Amino acid sequence: MQGGIVFDVKKSYLYAYIIRVAFCQEPNIVNRVLKILFLALLLTGVSFAKFVAVLETVADSKDILTLSERQYLTNMLREQAVQELPAELNFTIMTRENIMMMLPPGKSIEDCEGSCLAETGKNIAADYVAQARIGKVGSNISISAELYETAGSKLVASFNGLGADVNALMEVIKTKSPEFFRKARGGATGIVRTGFDGAGNQTFVVNVTTNPQGAALSIDGRPVRQCTATPCQVMVDAGEHRFVAVLDHHEDAEGLFSISGDGQEVSLDLVPRYGTLTLDLAFPAGGTYEELKIKVDGELVPAANKVLMDPGTRSVEIAHRCYNPVSFKVGVFRDKEEVFKESLKPLMGGLSLKARSASGEGHSLSVLVNGEKVGMTPFTGSVPVCAKIAVVDDAGEHPLDVKIEQGQVAQFEYVEPAKETAVADAVATQPEVDSPQPGESVPTNVEQPEKSSHLGLKITFGVASLLGFGAAIAGEIGAKHFRDKEPDGETSYKNRLDTIDGFEKMRGAGLILGGVGLVAFGLTFVF
Repeated sequence: MQGGIVFDVKKSYLYAYIIRVAFCQEPNIVNRVLKILFLALLLTGVSFAKFVAVLETVADSKDILTLSERQYLTNMLREQAVQELPAELNFTIMTRENIMMMLPPGKSIEDCEGSCLAETGKNIAADYVAQARIGKVGSNISISAELYETAGSKLVASFNGLGADVNALMEVIKTKSPEFFRKARGGATGIVRTGFDGAGNQTFVVNVTTNPQGAALSIDGRPVRQCTATPCQVMVDAGEHRFVAVLDHHEDAEGLFSISGDGQEVSLDLVPRYGTLTLDLAFPAGGTYEELKIKVDGELVPAANKVLMDPGTRSVEIAHRCYNPVSFKVGVFRDKEEVFKESLKPLMGGLSLKARSASGEGHSLSVLVNGEKVGMTPFTGSVPVCAKIAVVDDAGEHPLDVKIEQGQVAQFEYVEPAKETAVADAVATQPEVDSPQPGESVPTNVEQPEKSSHLGLKITFGVASLLGFGAAIAGEIGAKHFRDKEPDGETSYKNRLDTIDGFEKMRGAGLILGGVGLVAFGLTFVF
Protein backbone atom coordinates (compact mmCIF):
# COMPACT_ATOMS: atom_id res chain seq x y z
CA MET A 1 0.00 0.00 0.00
CA GLN A 2 2.79 2.37 0.91
CA GLY A 3 4.50 1.75 -2.44
CA GLY A 4 1.27 2.67 -4.24
CA ILE A 5 0.99 5.97 -2.38
CA VAL A 6 4.56 6.88 -3.34
CA PHE A 7 3.81 6.01 -6.92
CA ASP A 8 0.63 8.15 -6.99
CA VAL A 9 2.34 11.13 -5.42
CA LYS A 10 5.18 11.02 -7.90
CA LYS A 11 2.84 10.51 -10.85
CA SER A 12 0.68 13.41 -9.75
CA TYR A 13 3.77 15.59 -9.41
CA LEU A 14 4.90 14.67 -12.92
CA TYR A 15 1.46 15.29 -14.40
CA ALA A 16 1.44 18.77 -12.85
CA TYR A 17 4.92 19.39 -14.14
CA ILE A 18 3.91 18.35 -17.68
CA ILE A 19 1.10 20.86 -17.68
CA ARG A 20 3.37 23.61 -16.34
CA VAL A 21 6.09 22.91 -18.90
CA ALA A 22 3.72 22.45 -21.82
CA PHE A 23 1.52 25.48 -21.30
CA CYS A 24 3.34 27.95 -19.11
CA GLN A 25 7.12 27.85 -19.44
CA GLU A 26 7.82 26.92 -23.04
CA PRO A 27 6.70 29.31 -25.78
CA ASN A 28 8.13 27.15 -28.57
CA ILE A 29 5.53 24.59 -29.60
CA VAL A 30 8.13 22.08 -30.86
CA ASN A 31 10.00 22.13 -27.57
CA ARG A 32 6.68 21.75 -25.76
CA VAL A 33 5.90 18.58 -27.66
CA LEU A 34 9.38 17.15 -27.12
CA LYS A 35 9.25 17.76 -23.39
CA ILE A 36 5.78 16.25 -23.10
CA LEU A 37 6.93 13.13 -24.98
CA PHE A 38 10.02 12.78 -22.80
CA LEU A 39 7.99 13.11 -19.61
CA ALA A 40 5.45 10.63 -20.91
CA LEU A 41 8.25 8.12 -21.40
CA LEU A 42 9.34 8.76 -17.83
CA LEU A 43 5.83 8.06 -16.58
CA THR A 44 5.66 4.68 -18.29
CA GLY A 45 8.55 3.44 -16.14
CA VAL A 46 8.16 5.56 -13.03
CA SER A 47 7.15 2.65 -10.85
CA PHE A 48 10.07 0.57 -12.01
CA ALA A 49 13.18 2.76 -12.55
CA LYS A 50 14.97 5.36 -10.46
CA PHE A 51 16.48 8.26 -12.36
CA VAL A 52 19.96 9.54 -11.52
CA ALA A 53 21.21 12.87 -12.86
CA VAL A 54 24.91 13.76 -12.82
CA LEU A 55 25.07 17.53 -13.32
CA GLU A 56 27.97 19.39 -14.88
CA THR A 57 31.12 19.84 -12.81
CA VAL A 58 31.49 23.46 -11.65
CA ALA A 59 34.59 25.40 -10.57
CA ASP A 60 35.12 28.17 -8.02
CA SER A 61 37.17 29.97 -10.64
CA LYS A 62 36.98 29.61 -14.42
CA ASP A 63 40.77 29.50 -14.76
CA ILE A 64 41.27 26.41 -12.58
CA LEU A 65 40.25 23.97 -15.32
CA THR A 66 39.04 24.47 -18.86
CA LEU A 67 35.41 23.78 -19.81
CA SER A 68 36.41 20.65 -21.75
CA GLU A 69 38.35 19.32 -18.74
CA ARG A 70 35.37 19.86 -16.43
CA GLN A 71 33.05 18.17 -18.93
CA TYR A 72 35.43 15.20 -19.12
CA LEU A 73 35.35 14.82 -15.33
CA THR A 74 31.53 14.92 -15.50
CA ASN A 75 31.58 12.18 -18.16
CA MET A 76 33.79 10.05 -15.90
CA LEU A 77 31.31 10.44 -13.04
CA ARG A 78 28.44 9.41 -15.34
CA GLU A 79 30.43 6.40 -16.50
CA GLN A 80 30.97 5.33 -12.90
CA ALA A 81 27.26 5.85 -12.20
CA VAL A 82 26.33 3.56 -15.10
CA GLN A 83 28.66 0.85 -13.76
CA GLU A 84 27.51 1.03 -10.14
CA LEU A 85 23.81 1.70 -10.81
CA PRO A 86 23.01 -0.54 -13.78
CA ALA A 87 19.64 -0.96 -15.47
CA GLU A 88 19.50 -4.49 -14.05
CA LEU A 89 19.01 -2.88 -10.62
CA ASN A 90 16.29 -0.55 -11.99
CA PHE A 91 18.39 2.59 -12.33
CA THR A 92 18.45 4.97 -15.29
CA ILE A 93 21.31 7.45 -15.71
CA MET A 94 20.12 10.63 -17.42
CA THR A 95 22.27 11.97 -20.26
CA ARG A 96 23.41 15.58 -20.66
CA GLU A 97 20.78 16.05 -23.38
CA ASN A 98 18.01 14.70 -21.12
CA ILE A 99 18.97 17.11 -18.36
CA MET A 100 19.21 20.13 -20.68
CA MET A 101 15.77 19.38 -22.11
CA MET A 102 14.22 19.26 -18.62
CA LEU A 103 15.77 22.51 -17.34
CA PRO A 104 13.49 25.58 -16.99
CA PRO A 105 13.86 28.25 -19.71
CA GLY A 106 16.75 30.65 -19.28
CA LYS A 107 18.74 28.31 -17.07
CA SER A 108 21.85 26.50 -18.36
CA ILE A 109 23.18 23.21 -17.16
CA GLU A 110 26.23 24.97 -15.62
CA ASP A 111 23.92 26.98 -13.33
CA CYS A 112 22.89 23.87 -11.38
CA GLU A 113 25.06 24.00 -8.26
CA GLY A 114 25.17 24.60 -4.54
CA SER A 115 22.09 24.48 -2.33
CA CYS A 116 19.71 24.21 -5.27
CA LEU A 117 20.96 20.72 -6.24
CA ALA A 118 18.02 18.90 -4.72
CA GLU A 119 15.53 21.44 -6.12
CA THR A 120 17.14 21.13 -9.54
CA GLY A 121 16.77 17.37 -9.27
CA LYS A 122 13.04 17.81 -8.67
CA ASN A 123 12.75 20.13 -11.66
CA ILE A 124 14.23 17.48 -13.95
CA ALA A 125 12.25 14.61 -12.34
CA ALA A 126 15.38 12.84 -11.02
CA ASP A 127 15.32 10.63 -7.93
CA TYR A 128 19.00 11.31 -7.24
CA VAL A 129 21.20 14.18 -8.35
CA ALA A 130 25.02 14.38 -8.12
CA GLN A 131 27.53 17.12 -8.89
CA ALA A 132 31.27 17.72 -8.48
CA ARG A 133 32.92 21.05 -7.64
CA ILE A 134 36.52 22.08 -8.42
CA GLY A 135 38.47 24.43 -6.15
CA LYS A 136 41.99 25.46 -5.18
CA VAL A 137 43.78 24.38 -1.97
CA GLY A 138 47.29 25.79 -1.82
CA SER A 139 49.12 24.61 -4.91
CA ASN A 140 46.74 21.67 -5.39
CA ILE A 141 43.37 21.36 -7.10
CA SER A 142 40.52 20.07 -4.96
CA ILE A 143 37.44 18.10 -6.00
CA SER A 144 34.33 17.55 -3.91
CA ALA A 145 31.21 15.67 -4.97
CA GLU A 146 27.74 15.39 -3.39
CA LEU A 147 24.83 13.01 -4.04
CA TYR A 148 21.31 14.10 -2.98
CA GLU A 149 18.02 12.23 -2.78
CA THR A 150 15.62 14.76 -4.28
CA ALA A 151 12.41 13.61 -2.56
CA GLY A 152 13.65 14.57 0.90
CA SER A 153 16.53 16.88 -0.10
CA LYS A 154 18.78 14.48 1.84
CA LEU A 155 22.54 14.26 1.34
CA VAL A 156 23.21 10.58 0.62
CA ALA A 157 26.96 10.53 -0.09
CA SER A 158 29.99 12.75 -0.69
CA PHE A 159 33.73 12.53 -1.25
CA ASN A 160 36.72 14.90 -1.42
CA GLY A 161 40.18 14.71 -2.93
CA LEU A 162 43.28 16.69 -3.92
CA GLY A 163 45.54 16.51 -6.95
CA ALA A 164 48.23 18.44 -8.78
CA ASP A 165 46.41 18.35 -12.13
CA VAL A 166 43.37 17.00 -13.93
CA ASN A 167 44.97 13.55 -14.26
CA ALA A 168 45.26 13.32 -10.49
CA LEU A 169 41.58 14.31 -10.13
CA MET A 170 40.65 11.55 -12.56
CA GLU A 171 42.38 9.04 -10.27
CA VAL A 172 40.42 10.42 -7.31
CA ILE A 173 37.17 9.85 -9.21
CA LYS A 174 38.16 6.30 -10.19
CA THR A 175 39.01 5.48 -6.58
CA LYS A 176 36.16 7.12 -4.65
CA SER A 177 33.16 7.35 -6.97
CA PRO A 178 32.20 3.63 -7.01
CA GLU A 179 31.39 3.62 -3.29
CA PHE A 180 29.89 7.10 -3.70
CA PHE A 181 27.26 5.92 -6.20
CA ARG A 182 26.64 2.60 -4.43
CA LYS A 183 25.04 4.59 -1.60
CA ALA A 184 22.10 5.28 -3.96
CA ARG A 185 21.26 1.58 -3.98
CA GLY A 186 20.08 1.71 -0.39
CA GLY A 187 18.59 -1.70 0.36
CA ALA A 188 18.13 -2.60 -3.28
CA THR A 189 19.34 -6.08 -4.11
CA GLY A 190 19.41 -8.14 -7.20
CA ILE A 191 21.59 -10.18 -9.51
CA VAL A 192 23.29 -8.35 -12.32
CA ARG A 193 23.73 -10.77 -15.18
CA THR A 194 27.19 -10.76 -16.67
CA GLY A 195 27.18 -14.20 -18.29
CA PHE A 196 26.51 -15.45 -21.77
CA ASP A 197 23.34 -13.65 -22.79
CA GLY A 198 24.27 -13.93 -26.44
CA ALA A 199 27.34 -13.56 -28.56
CA GLY A 200 27.71 -9.88 -27.65
CA ASN A 201 28.12 -10.67 -23.91
CA GLN A 202 30.43 -13.66 -24.16
CA THR A 203 33.99 -13.63 -22.82
CA PHE A 204 36.87 -15.31 -24.64
CA VAL A 205 40.48 -16.24 -23.91
CA VAL A 206 42.77 -14.22 -26.18
CA ASN A 207 46.50 -14.80 -26.81
CA VAL A 208 48.42 -11.51 -26.86
CA THR A 209 51.97 -11.26 -28.26
CA THR A 210 54.26 -8.33 -29.04
CA ASN A 211 57.48 -7.87 -30.95
CA PRO A 212 59.66 -7.46 -28.97
CA GLN A 213 58.28 -9.26 -25.92
CA GLY A 214 57.93 -7.88 -22.39
CA ALA A 215 55.40 -5.10 -23.04
CA ALA A 216 52.67 -4.08 -20.58
CA LEU A 217 49.12 -4.38 -21.94
CA SER A 218 46.02 -2.23 -21.60
CA ILE A 219 42.60 -2.84 -23.16
CA ASP A 220 40.15 -0.01 -23.79
CA GLY A 221 42.29 2.34 -21.71
CA ARG A 222 42.43 0.03 -18.67
CA PRO A 223 45.72 -1.64 -17.67
CA VAL A 224 45.53 -5.45 -17.54
CA ARG A 225 47.03 -6.59 -14.24
CA GLN A 226 47.42 -10.15 -15.49
CA CYS A 227 49.61 -9.00 -18.37
CA THR A 228 52.49 -6.80 -17.27
CA ALA A 229 54.86 -8.53 -19.71
CA THR A 230 53.84 -10.13 -23.00
CA PRO A 231 53.21 -12.81 -24.19
CA CYS A 232 50.13 -13.50 -22.07
CA GLN A 233 46.54 -14.77 -22.14
CA VAL A 234 43.64 -12.52 -21.12
CA MET A 235 39.86 -12.74 -20.86
CA VAL A 236 38.12 -10.26 -23.20
CA ASP A 237 34.42 -9.63 -23.90
CA ALA A 238 33.18 -10.24 -27.41
CA GLY A 239 33.22 -7.23 -29.72
CA GLU A 240 35.69 -4.53 -30.74
CA HIS A 241 38.42 -3.53 -28.28
CA ARG A 242 41.46 -1.29 -28.45
CA PHE A 243 44.67 -3.02 -27.38
CA VAL A 244 47.71 -0.91 -26.40
CA ALA A 245 51.20 -2.30 -25.65
CA VAL A 246 53.78 -0.19 -23.79
CA LEU A 247 57.50 -0.99 -23.53
CA ASP A 248 60.44 1.13 -22.39
CA HIS A 249 62.35 2.79 -25.22
CA HIS A 250 59.65 1.91 -27.79
CA GLU A 251 56.72 3.73 -29.32
CA ASP A 252 53.37 2.59 -27.94
CA ALA A 253 51.71 0.07 -30.24
CA GLU A 254 47.92 -0.03 -30.50
CA GLY A 255 45.26 -1.64 -32.62
CA LEU A 256 41.51 -2.20 -32.82
CA PHE A 257 40.59 -5.90 -32.77
CA SER A 258 37.23 -7.62 -33.08
CA ILE A 259 37.11 -10.49 -30.55
CA SER A 260 34.85 -13.36 -31.51
CA GLY A 261 36.27 -16.64 -30.17
CA ASP A 262 38.66 -18.47 -27.83
CA GLY A 263 42.30 -18.72 -28.84
CA GLN A 264 42.21 -15.63 -31.04
CA GLU A 265 45.66 -14.14 -31.67
CA VAL A 266 46.36 -10.45 -31.05
CA SER A 267 49.83 -9.31 -32.13
CA LEU A 268 51.36 -5.84 -31.89
CA ASP A 269 54.71 -4.58 -33.23
CA LEU A 270 56.54 -1.92 -31.22
CA VAL A 271 58.82 0.51 -33.05
CA PRO A 272 62.15 1.29 -31.28
CA ARG A 273 62.72 4.90 -30.27
CA TYR A 274 66.05 4.58 -28.48
CA GLY A 275 69.74 5.18 -28.92
CA THR A 276 72.54 3.02 -27.53
CA LEU A 277 75.37 3.95 -25.16
CA THR A 278 78.25 1.48 -25.40
CA LEU A 279 80.62 1.37 -22.43
CA ASP A 280 84.25 0.53 -23.26
CA LEU A 281 85.76 0.35 -19.78
CA ALA A 282 89.12 -0.96 -18.53
CA PHE A 283 89.19 -2.67 -15.11
CA PRO A 284 92.89 -2.49 -14.09
CA ALA A 285 92.22 -4.05 -10.65
CA GLY A 286 89.78 -6.67 -11.97
CA GLY A 287 86.00 -6.60 -12.26
CA THR A 288 83.16 -7.10 -14.73
CA TYR A 289 80.37 -5.06 -16.31
CA GLU A 290 77.81 -7.09 -14.35
CA GLU A 291 79.24 -5.62 -11.11
CA LEU A 292 78.57 -2.04 -12.22
CA LYS A 293 75.76 0.15 -10.87
CA ILE A 294 74.56 2.35 -13.74
CA LYS A 295 72.09 5.21 -13.34
CA VAL A 296 70.54 7.20 -16.18
CA ASP A 297 68.91 10.47 -15.08
CA GLY A 298 68.98 9.14 -11.52
CA GLU A 299 67.22 5.85 -12.37
CA LEU A 300 69.03 2.53 -11.93
CA VAL A 301 69.25 0.51 -15.17
CA PRO A 302 70.44 -3.07 -15.81
CA ALA A 303 74.22 -3.45 -15.64
CA ALA A 304 75.73 -4.19 -19.05
CA ASN A 305 78.20 -2.77 -21.52
CA LYS A 306 75.30 -1.59 -23.75
CA VAL A 307 72.63 0.70 -22.29
CA LEU A 308 69.44 1.67 -24.15
CA MET A 309 68.32 5.29 -23.71
CA ASP A 310 65.54 7.52 -24.94
CA PRO A 311 66.69 10.32 -27.26
CA GLY A 312 67.88 13.51 -25.59
CA THR A 313 70.65 14.68 -23.25
CA ARG A 314 71.10 12.11 -20.49
CA SER A 315 73.06 12.17 -17.24
CA VAL A 316 74.95 8.93 -16.62
CA GLU A 317 76.53 7.72 -13.36
CA ILE A 318 78.74 4.61 -13.16
CA ALA A 319 79.80 3.08 -9.84
CA HIS A 320 81.79 -0.04 -8.90
CA ARG A 321 82.81 -1.25 -5.44
CA CYS A 322 86.50 -1.32 -6.50
CA TYR A 323 86.75 1.96 -8.45
CA ASN A 324 86.12 5.66 -8.19
CA PRO A 325 82.66 6.62 -9.57
CA VAL A 326 82.36 8.24 -13.00
CA SER A 327 79.63 10.65 -14.17
CA PHE A 328 79.06 12.37 -17.50
CA LYS A 329 76.38 13.66 -19.89
CA VAL A 330 75.70 12.17 -23.28
CA GLY A 331 73.56 13.24 -26.22
CA VAL A 332 71.46 10.30 -27.41
CA PHE A 333 69.93 10.11 -30.87
CA ARG A 334 67.40 7.63 -32.15
CA ASP A 335 68.96 4.57 -33.83
CA LYS A 336 72.47 5.93 -33.10
CA GLU A 337 75.30 4.55 -30.96
CA GLU A 338 77.54 6.56 -28.62
CA VAL A 339 80.73 5.05 -27.13
CA PHE A 340 82.18 5.99 -23.74
CA LYS A 341 85.78 4.80 -23.29
CA GLU A 342 87.47 5.06 -19.90
CA SER A 343 90.03 3.31 -17.70
CA LEU A 344 88.51 3.18 -14.23
CA LYS A 345 90.66 4.45 -11.35
CA PRO A 346 90.90 1.93 -8.48
CA LEU A 347 89.98 2.84 -4.94
CA MET A 348 93.14 2.60 -2.78
CA GLY A 349 93.90 1.40 0.72
CA GLY A 350 97.05 0.75 2.80
CA LEU A 351 98.80 -2.56 3.54
CA SER A 352 101.42 -3.39 6.17
CA LEU A 353 102.67 -6.95 5.54
CA LYS A 354 105.26 -8.97 7.49
CA ALA A 355 106.48 -12.57 7.14
CA ARG A 356 108.17 -14.92 9.62
CA SER A 357 109.00 -18.57 10.06
CA ALA A 358 107.20 -20.92 12.44
CA SER A 359 110.00 -20.40 14.95
CA GLY A 360 109.50 -16.61 14.89
CA GLU A 361 112.39 -15.54 12.66
CA GLY A 362 111.63 -12.68 10.24
CA HIS A 363 111.69 -13.58 6.53
CA SER A 364 112.03 -11.49 3.40
CA LEU A 365 109.53 -12.73 0.81
CA SER A 366 108.36 -11.27 -2.51
CA VAL A 367 104.98 -9.48 -2.39
CA LEU A 368 102.63 -9.78 -5.41
CA VAL A 369 99.66 -7.45 -6.11
CA ASN A 370 97.41 -8.72 -8.92
CA GLY A 371 100.28 -10.97 -10.04
CA GLU A 372 102.93 -8.22 -10.18
CA LYS A 373 105.83 -7.90 -7.73
CA VAL A 374 105.63 -4.65 -5.74
CA GLY A 375 108.27 -5.25 -3.04
CA MET A 376 109.60 -7.51 -0.29
CA THR A 377 108.45 -8.18 3.26
CA PRO A 378 108.29 -6.29 5.50
CA PHE A 379 106.11 -4.30 3.06
CA THR A 380 104.18 -1.05 3.56
CA GLY A 381 102.37 0.69 0.71
CA SER A 382 99.16 1.53 -1.12
CA VAL A 383 97.23 -1.21 -2.92
CA PRO A 384 93.82 -1.34 -4.69
CA VAL A 385 90.96 -2.33 -2.38
CA CYS A 386 89.98 -5.28 -4.59
CA ALA A 387 93.55 -6.45 -5.30
CA LYS A 388 94.68 -10.09 -5.04
CA ILE A 389 97.71 -10.19 -2.73
CA ALA A 390 100.22 -13.06 -2.41
CA VAL A 391 103.75 -13.82 -1.13
CA VAL A 392 106.34 -16.07 -2.77
CA ASP A 393 108.83 -18.39 -0.98
CA ASP A 394 110.85 -21.46 -1.97
CA ALA A 395 107.68 -23.57 -2.02
CA GLY A 396 105.86 -21.26 -4.44
CA GLU A 397 103.13 -18.60 -4.39
CA HIS A 398 100.80 -18.26 -1.38
CA PRO A 399 97.61 -16.13 -1.74
CA LEU A 400 96.74 -14.09 1.35
CA ASP A 401 93.24 -13.59 2.75
CA VAL A 402 93.58 -9.90 3.58
CA LYS A 403 90.76 -7.32 3.30
CA ILE A 404 91.76 -3.87 2.04
CA GLU A 405 89.45 -0.93 2.82
CA GLN A 406 89.57 2.53 1.26
CA GLY A 407 91.51 4.99 3.41
CA GLN A 408 92.46 2.30 5.98
CA VAL A 409 95.78 0.46 6.62
CA ALA A 410 95.37 -3.30 6.90
CA GLN A 411 97.89 -5.10 9.18
CA PHE A 412 98.79 -8.67 8.15
CA GLU A 413 101.50 -11.17 9.16
CA TYR A 414 102.29 -14.26 7.10
CA VAL A 415 103.68 -17.27 9.01
CA GLU A 416 105.51 -19.92 7.00
CA PRO A 417 104.37 -23.48 7.74
CA ALA A 418 106.78 -25.66 9.75
CA LYS A 419 109.03 -28.04 7.74
CA GLU A 420 108.40 -31.73 8.44
CA THR A 421 111.52 -33.23 6.79
CA ALA A 422 113.32 -33.93 10.11
CA VAL A 423 110.40 -35.88 11.48
CA ALA A 424 110.12 -37.89 8.29
CA ASP A 425 113.85 -38.77 8.45
CA ALA A 426 113.52 -39.89 12.06
CA VAL A 427 110.63 -42.14 11.17
CA ALA A 428 112.52 -43.61 8.23
CA THR A 429 115.58 -44.56 10.38
CA GLN A 430 113.57 -46.02 13.28
CA PRO A 431 114.82 -49.67 13.85
CA GLU A 432 112.18 -52.33 13.42
CA VAL A 433 111.55 -54.90 16.15
CA ASP A 434 110.51 -58.15 14.61
CA SER A 435 110.72 -61.83 15.41
CA PRO A 436 114.23 -63.27 15.30
CA GLN A 437 115.62 -63.89 11.86
CA PRO A 438 117.41 -67.12 10.98
CA GLY A 439 120.89 -67.06 12.52
CA GLU A 440 120.01 -64.45 15.16
CA SER A 441 120.25 -65.26 18.86
CA VAL A 442 117.68 -64.25 21.44
CA PRO A 443 118.92 -63.00 24.83
CA THR A 444 117.89 -65.39 27.59
CA ASN A 445 117.49 -62.66 30.19
CA VAL A 446 114.69 -60.92 28.21
CA GLU A 447 111.17 -62.21 28.71
CA GLN A 448 109.28 -62.72 25.50
CA PRO A 449 105.65 -61.40 25.50
CA GLU A 450 103.11 -64.16 25.84
CA LYS A 451 99.83 -64.15 24.12
CA SER A 452 96.92 -64.25 26.56
CA SER A 453 95.12 -67.62 26.63
CA HIS A 454 91.86 -66.37 28.34
CA LEU A 455 91.90 -69.57 30.41
CA GLY A 456 89.52 -68.25 33.04
CA LEU A 457 86.97 -67.14 30.48
CA LYS A 458 87.16 -70.47 28.68
CA ILE A 459 86.38 -72.33 31.90
CA THR A 460 83.51 -69.97 32.82
CA PHE A 461 81.80 -70.09 29.42
CA GLY A 462 82.38 -73.87 29.09
CA VAL A 463 80.69 -74.55 32.45
CA ALA A 464 77.80 -72.23 31.54
CA SER A 465 77.31 -74.06 28.26
CA LEU A 466 77.29 -77.49 29.98
CA LEU A 467 74.86 -76.34 32.67
CA GLY A 468 72.55 -74.80 30.08
CA PHE A 469 72.36 -77.86 27.87
CA GLY A 470 72.04 -80.10 30.95
CA ALA A 471 69.03 -78.09 32.14
CA ALA A 472 67.51 -78.30 28.67
CA ILE A 473 67.86 -82.10 28.63
CA ALA A 474 66.39 -82.39 32.13
CA GLY A 475 63.46 -80.18 31.18
CA GLU A 476 62.74 -82.26 28.08
CA ILE A 477 62.84 -85.55 30.07
CA GLY A 478 60.58 -84.18 32.82
CA ALA A 479 58.04 -82.75 30.38
CA LYS A 480 57.90 -86.05 28.44
CA HIS A 481 57.43 -88.05 31.66
CA PHE A 482 54.42 -86.06 32.83
CA ARG A 483 52.87 -85.92 29.34
CA ASP A 484 52.85 -89.75 29.31
CA LYS A 485 51.38 -90.03 32.85
CA GLU A 486 47.59 -90.35 33.10
CA PRO A 487 45.89 -87.94 35.58
CA ASP A 488 43.78 -89.40 38.50
CA GLY A 489 41.25 -86.56 38.56
CA GLU A 490 40.57 -82.93 37.76
CA THR A 491 43.02 -81.66 40.35
CA SER A 492 45.67 -84.07 39.25
CA TYR A 493 45.11 -82.99 35.60
CA LYS A 494 45.70 -79.30 36.39
CA ASN A 495 48.78 -80.09 38.44
CA ARG A 496 50.06 -82.21 35.54
CA LEU A 497 49.67 -79.31 33.08
CA ASP A 498 51.45 -76.88 35.43
CA THR A 499 54.33 -79.31 35.89
CA ILE A 500 54.71 -79.88 32.15
CA ASP A 501 54.71 -76.09 31.56
CA GLY A 502 57.44 -75.63 34.18
CA PHE A 503 59.69 -78.29 32.60
CA GLU A 504 59.18 -76.74 29.11
CA LYS A 505 60.26 -73.30 30.42
CA MET A 506 63.28 -74.96 32.03
CA ARG A 507 64.15 -76.53 28.69
CA GLY A 508 63.89 -73.21 26.84
CA ALA A 509 66.03 -71.35 29.38
CA GLY A 510 68.61 -74.10 29.30
CA LEU A 511 68.87 -73.99 25.51
CA ILE A 512 69.44 -70.20 25.59
CA LEU A 513 72.09 -70.42 28.31
CA GLY A 514 73.84 -73.31 26.63
CA GLY A 515 73.86 -71.56 23.23
CA VAL A 516 75.24 -68.28 24.60
CA GLY A 517 77.88 -70.11 26.63
CA LEU A 518 78.95 -72.17 23.61
CA VAL A 519 79.32 -69.07 21.37
CA ALA A 520 81.30 -67.19 24.03
CA PHE A 521 83.52 -70.24 24.60
CA GLY A 522 84.35 -70.34 20.90
CA LEU A 523 85.21 -66.59 20.80
CA THR A 524 87.91 -67.04 23.46
CA PHE A 525 89.92 -69.01 20.90
CA VAL A 526 89.66 -66.23 18.32
CA PHE A 527 90.76 -63.24 20.46
